[in-house]
Formats: sequence, C-alpha cells, structure tokens
Amino acid sequence: MLTRRLTHVLMAAATLVAGTVITLVQVTPASADDCIQQVEISPGVWVYTNICDDDEGGGGDEGGGGDEGGGGDGGNAEPECYLGREDQFDYDWSYCEGDLSCYVYSPPPSAPDPEDWPEKPAGTPDDAVYAVLTCFTQPPEEDVVIYENMWLPPPEDYVNWEQEALQAFGRLAAPEFDLAFNPPQRAYVTLDTWYWAEGATDDELTGTSAAGLVAIATPERLEVRPGDGSPTLTCPFTVAQSDACSYVYARASIDGTATADGQPAYEGQARLVYTVRFELDGEVMEIDGAPVVFETPWQTTPVPVAEIQAIVEDT
Repeated sequence: MLTRRLTHVLMAAATLVAGTVITLVQVTPASADDCIQQVEISPGVWVYTNICDDDEGGGGDEGGGGDEGGGGDGGNAEPECYLGREDQFDYDWSYCEGDLSCYVYSPPPSAPDPEDWPEKPAGTPDDAVYAVLTCFTQPPEEDVVIYENMWLPPPEDYVNWEQEALQAFGRLAAPEFDLAFNPPQRAYVTLDTWYWAEGATDDELTGTSAAGLVAIATPERLEVRPGDGSPTLTCPFTVAQSDACSYVYARASIDGTATADGQPAYEGQARLVYTVRFELDGEVMEIDGAPVVFETPWQTTPVPVAEIQAIVEDT
C-alpha cells in the first residue's frame, strides 16, 4: 500500500535542515536540552514542549513497531491508527507508522513560499520542498514524539492515490428520485406491479479529487424492496415506466407498516447501484482499496395493495 511505501521513502530520503539524515525512529535524547522541541499545535501556532515527560524517555519502541505492524496495508481495512488530524489541520498527507500517527506538511503553513524556507543543505536537489513531519501517539494523549524538518521531492511525487480516490468518490452526488409504480396509486394482488426510479437518469455520475483523479459511476441496477417481507428485487437500471422491473404481490397490504391516504400500505423501497472506475487524464487507474460500487440511499414510497374481489366482463 502507498502509505507503507511512503514511509519507507521518507525514511530513506528525508533530510534535516542541518544536513543530517533522519529516520522515523525516536530515540532517547542525549540530554535534557534535546527534550525541548518547537511543535505546531495548529496551523501557524507554535509552542515549545517537553517530549520526554514519560518514564521511558522520548522514544517508542525501536523501529516504530507495534502490535499492528507498519500500518496501512489491507485493502478496504480501516487505518491502523488515528489519522483525524489530517482533515482537522489540513495536512498534506498522513500515514500510520507502527502505533504512531504521522502527518506531513509540504511545505508547512509557517513557510508556504520558497522565499520563506531556510537555506537548503548542501547536496539538496534544486526542486526539493521544505517539509515538516510530526508523529503523535494515539488518542486521547496524542503526545508529539517525532518532530522533524526535512526536504522532500515535490509533493506530486507522493500522491496518495487511495486517499484521492476516496475524495473523488465522496464527491459523487446521488440523484434525487422517487420509487414509482404502476398500476398508479394502488397495486393489486395477483397482478404485475411495475417499478422504476422516477426523476433519475441513466447518465454516468462523476466526482473529481484535488489531484485531478475522476471517479466515474456507471449505472448498474435498480434494487427494490416490495415491503411485504419478500427478498430484495434486482432489476435493470430502470428510470422510466416499463415492465423491466416487476413483482406480483401475494396478499393485500392490510397489515402494511406504511399508510397512503389513510389506508394501510407496504413500505416500498428502492435504490440505484452504480459500478465505479477511476480515471486520470482519460486513463483508467487501478487503485487498491478504492471503492468499486456506489449506492444511493434507499428511497421509500408507500405502496397500497388491494385484492380484486371480482372482475365482471360485459357481454
């Protein structure tokens, strides 16, 4: 997964302003003076804090390990650490390093423009970007145990495509629709009832992330719950009246849980289901952990069902 690879890249490439190579392992400080570090507690707000208050010193287990391992791998699994600060403080990216939650500003809000950056150490590439890495323990303490200034390649080289996919997916807007049925106003036992998503279209949906990744949702199917206790129907993607999605009620809705015009009715429900792909500059991207299905919320419509007592034909 990208987060684990990113950690390894940071460990290999990150360089302190002073010019020494760092790793993401916090060791016990050599002196009390090393315990005091400047920490950004919110964008642009800095304080000095003692990071050696615990009995173990400023360290964590060597190698940043923990019961859960390096964090981040596992397909659709949740992150193995708390990463809520990324959105709260608008970090550029975040990742789990053992039992630590690590965040990167590249560049930091305190130095957004190159003219605000410190002098680059000798040997630093011309296009390197000034960055700040901060790693916290888990809530509720969230103590700062790693705080490093470093130089990194341009941020676009470190795009977290899984996060960008989630962002693009989150911008897919579900269409508004109603579950419509025919016969209109009232269905009848033993007769076909047709369903469709009134108000929706069969157009694709799109959502775009900040990095330009596009989520495209293609219509797949209509799912309907008749409301009488029967299983969910899987139908073609139906947005106009037709017999493509039909069902026959076996009994009247006298015991239905909904009402229509004061009369008992079944609580019919429907949702639209789409398959999702991701594209960048028109090219399809395969992204591990990205969602592949988009489902609208269930829409509810009361469906009154009556029995036909008799059919009289004129002769």
